[in-house]
Amino acid sequence: MKNTSYSKPRRNRLRIGVLACTLVLTAGLTACGGESAIDQPPQDIEDQMLRAVDGQSITTINTSGEQIDGNEASNANLTVYLKDRHGYLAPVSYQWGDKDPEGLANAALSLLTEGSTESGRLPTGFKATLPKGTQVKNMTFNPEQKLVVVELSKEFANYAPEDERSVMESLTWTLTSLPDVEQVQLWMDSKKLSEMPVGHTPLDANMTRHAGINLEKDETVSYYRSMPVQLYFTSLTEEGKTYYIPITRLVEPSDDTVTATINELIEGPHNLKAMSMVATDQTKVTSVEHKENGELVVHMSDPMFEEGDKVPADLLKSVIFSLTELGDVDQIQITMNGKTDIQGTDDIDYSKPVTRPAMNPMIKG
Repeated sequence: MKNTSYSKPRRNRLRIGVLACTLVLTAGLTACGGESAIDQPPQDIEDQMLRAVDGQSITTINTSGEQIDGNEASNANLTVYLKDRHGYLAPVSYQWGDKDPEGLANAALSLLTEGSTESGRLPTGFKATLPKGTQVKNMTFNPEQKLVVVELSKEFANYAPEDERSVMESLTWTLTSLPDVEQVQLWMDSKKLSEMPVGHTPLDANMTRHAGINLEKDETVSYYRSMPVQLYFTSLTEEGKTYYIPITRLVEPSDDTVTATINELIEGPHNLKAMSMVATDQTKVTSVEHKENGELVVHMSDPMFEEGDKVPADLLKSVIFSLTELGDVDQIQITMNGKTDIQGTDDIDYSKPVTRPAMNPMIKG
């Protein structure tokens, strides 16, 4: 691995406190992808508004910038959340030589920083989220609290106000993709941040994935009466490679989160310029079975598909990626029009329960 531009972290300098795990949103931050601004959710529902969700990348690069395919991609050990050409954050994974958590964290933050020594490793069409010149001054890991404390240099405060939420999400989702990290505490220039330095989003608690990523909300949905669903829609890079964008969408509350999630996938992305539909308007959920050991059977129908037809992999994977975000779901089986013998257009056999698959193909950096 190349050396980063960061000074070497000094451990154990920062005192780590026990804080709650809520990321407070602030008014006036623009929605991702150039969409309209979303209002500030009331603070008294922050802690139950969003649940933690895990990111997943279809983009994997080794440290030589080469495309990784097949089994080699499963060795990827570093994931960063970069801004794509549409303004959305998307996970990009790397097979990095350094195995040490601190080394990986420094590499990740270097990849997130504009103009850093690692910026040449970003895939075409993806951008860093941290301002040029940002350096890591200190870093401390607390495995018991699943917490990483990061002190950044004063250059961190040079981002644009409208980028504040994406900066927070990018930092949070990148660092919490490291093993045994679920919380991020930010310092800048030897001071613990009680708010973000530009848009003044409160940081009363450590940052976690509870606040979602690429958050969107229908105008008819109230923050006082909503629930989050985690969705995955496909997009294309400038080179024509498919990748998935994670979306946290606030929807009307439902006792059936599984059906609600799939119905939102069927509804499709709000921004069709950036993402593609993964289902037809005739795709429906006929029933859902919850089995033991975290297995979920989703029965779907669509008159478009006749017996023996291959089902689009984008639909199958979007359902699997989205539903495995639910804490009690480990395996998913999908039936179509009453048939269990499901073959995807990616030539993968989906006739039996599957776990969350690796996302390929990979982007060459």
